[in-house]
Amino acid sequence: MEITDEHGSLAYEAKGELALIAPTWRITSGENEVAAVRRKIFSWAPTWVIQCGSEEFQIKRKLLSWTRQYYALGGPYDGAIIQGNLWDLDFNISRNNETIANATGKLLSLRDRHNIEIIGEGEVFAVIAMVVLHLDRRETRQHSDD
Repeated sequence: MEITDEHGSLAYEAKGELALIAPTWRITSGENEVAAVRRKIFSWAPTWVIQCGSEEFQIKRKLLSWTRQYYALGGPYDGAIIQGNLWDLDFNISRNNETIANATGKLLSLRDRHNIEIIGEGEVFAVIAMVVLHLDRRETRQHSDD
């Protein structure tokens, strides 16, 4: 997964390791690892464990919701909410009623593409959240194709 800046230059990249169960995805910026993301295997709700520097936190999907909703547990963005729209194109990331980022998806695109507007601090968290959303959406598609 490549994440580019407003000029089209590579800002972040997410790569998954080869694994049968819960591969770890590493998010890098240049040569530096920013975070590692892996799916928690045994949990009632889809949950991802994130290692970001010395901090570890989770992003968990809320069950029984019309739209995709996630929330952060622990770490510097504890309590942050990621909420999508009905068609999984637009997302809003907020914490304490303050917007961290807005993401707008492209409807007719060969690949999943989103334009993300970062508002204030929180760029790395927004990148991590979008990687988690993409992984969850991909997993949901794989299960529906079975």
